[in-house]
Amino acid sequence: MLHHCTDIILSEANYYLQSKTAMKEAPVTMAILGDPGLESKQTRGIIMRLVDIAAVDLNSSPNEYVPQGSGFVVRKAPGAFSLHFLFSMVYKETFLLKNLELLSYIAMFFQHKPHFSLQNTPALQEAGMDSFSVELVKMNTTEKAMLWKSLAVPYSPSLLYKVGLVFLGDSTVSQRVSSAFSSLKK
Repeated sequence: MLHHCTDIILSEANYYLQSKTAMKEAPVTMAILGDPGLESKQTRGIIMRLVDIAAVDLNSSPNEYVPQGSGFVVRKAPGAFSLHFLFSMVYKETFLLKNLELLSYIAMFFQHKPHFSLQNTPALQEAGMDSFSVELVKMNTTEKAMLWKSLAVPYSPSLLYKVGLVFLGDSTVSQRVSSAFSSLKK
């Protein structure tokens, strides 16, 4: 599910940016952490990096009773995770303003679509997912410096987004837990 979530965000962001800029090539490129070679090869665009995967505790009990036959069995509840994606602009002087524009469109994209659901993202059904939400993570200067130092690449203007509640496990239990969590939020 983590790879599906990543692929959906990458393709949806590229589609949005291409519609805003009329660029033929994909403006957002997925990068491996600490790959300094990518910045030297690329002259314009946005680099998307998965910088963290964190487990999320939804309740105090990791087990759940689920119906099976005429009784119930204990089944481990699916794991819920949040992913952190860093979107940074390629820092080349000749395309600096264009890349800054693309980074602005990334912010607009997630402001416009902070929640990915079956209704607004049909690809979720194919991936076996119900939904997930995206929110901007605010970092102070020290936190940004530590993040960029850990990436071992030169600093570039960037936005960090947290993608919440990606479930891993039995899909029937995942859907039940996801539905229960959604009803708690209302």
